[in-house]
Amino acid sequence: MDNFFDKLALKALSNNASILLPEFFDSRVKNAIDRLKEIGFNIPKLDDFNNNNQIYIDYLSNRKFTDNWPKEEIIKYLDNPINKALTILACGHVDGVVAGAATPTSDILRSSLRIVGIDKNSKWVSSVFLLISPNKDKIFTYADCAVIPEPSPEQLVSIAENASSIHRLITKKEPKVAFLSFSTNGSATHYRIDKVKDAVNLFSKRNPNIVHEGEIQFDAAISSSISNKKNPNSKLLGKANVFIFPNLDAANISYKITRELAGYSACGPLLQGIDKPVHDLSRSCTIEDIINVVIITAIQKSS
Repeated sequence: MDNFFDKLALKALSNNASILLPEFFDSRVKNAIDRLKEIGFNIPKLDDFNNNNQIYIDYLSNRKFTDNWPKEEIIKYLDNPINKALTILACGHVDGVVAGAATPTSDILRSSLRIVGIDKNSKWVSSVFLLISPNKDKIFTYADCAVIPEPSPEQLVSIAENASSIHRLITKKEPKVAFLSFSTNGSATHYRIDKVKDAVNLFSKRNPNIVHEGEIQFDAAISSSISNKKNPNSKLLGKANVFIFPNLDAANISYKITRELAGYSACGPLLQGIDKPVHDLSRSCTIEDIINVVIITAIQKSS
């Protein structure tokens, strides 16, 4: 682990959170589990909960999506490691689930929504990536990189609020939010820009104490010198740390460019809006990525 996650790990360990990693059949996950246990994390096995199988069957039988399911079908559904892990979480027997190393995001999301459900304070599920610079001195939050293809203005606001919360929780720094576009402060006109402007107006009303700006181009949001030229009255002053992308294309492409060309570590996608901590993994994740997401999941026990 790097220094940033070393410090987070100390906090996470103090929470004594139990985190399930159901894809034990993946060699990267197996190695990550071994290392996490060596550090001192509580990483139980699915089989540790077999005595509670009737509790899990009863829980699922009361969910809407299993209406008219015979018991045999529910038992078969629980044979899937992802589904069983999420049911264990929903019943409060662990504190979080980390999966996705060998499972598409769509499958993780579908099962999470069916079994765990949406947080009562959220209308939508979205995601963030933490992008960590090679020398570990910068951490940026990108959203939404994995879930909502074409977010509405209201969805962009929800994405920004959740991204701000997780950025503050993990980095202990105040979020400075950039609502990104191909225009800065009216330099272009287009209906896509109007959507971002609508989101900014709504965000301003709901979150006046969070520093934010938009619509703004990425370079003006991250570079003080460019900000001075393009937007001299900027609130961000080229120091944004939370970037809200106008759609999934832009966000997903950008985090991968940042990772592959700039050498940043990408931690996520961290799911937002699920009722309990569930985090996805990229299928291209490394062992370090898995460990880092588990640390973040454990941190959330106290949030």
